[in-house]
Parts: sequence; C-alpha cells; structure tokens
Amino acid sequence: MNIFINDQPTEFEPPPTIVDILTKLQIFEVQGIAVAINDEVIRKTDWQEITLNQNDRLMLIRATQGG
Repeated sequence: MNIFINDQPTEFEPPPTIVDILTKLQIFEVQGIAVAINDEVIRKTDWQEITLNQNDRLMLIRATQGG
C-alpha cells in the first residue's frame, strides 16, 4: 500500500499503524516528533491504534532548538 511521508511515496504492508511506520523509519524512540495524517495532528497516545489507508499523507515534524 502506498503512503506519502512528507510528500514522498513509500510502500508499506497494510494496514500500518503510526508506530509501525516510525519503527520502520527508525525514529519511534526519537523525542520531539509530531505526527499529522491528512493535515490532522494525532496525539502520541493514539499512535498505536490509528492505522493508515492507501494514499494517506503522513507528515512528520521534528522539533529543534534554536534562537
């Protein structure tokens, strides 16, 4: 199944959860990540339960420090 991650098409076995995707990308344990699916921000407590569908758009945003 095709999912767009930050506008890049990526293939996953259906139906992946957000945790499945972050684990495959090796960023699940990284702090300061926000996730949105089709422009809707998803709470971290829901990442294990929410599955993605064909052609969903997943946006990953990582907080950074700066001045």
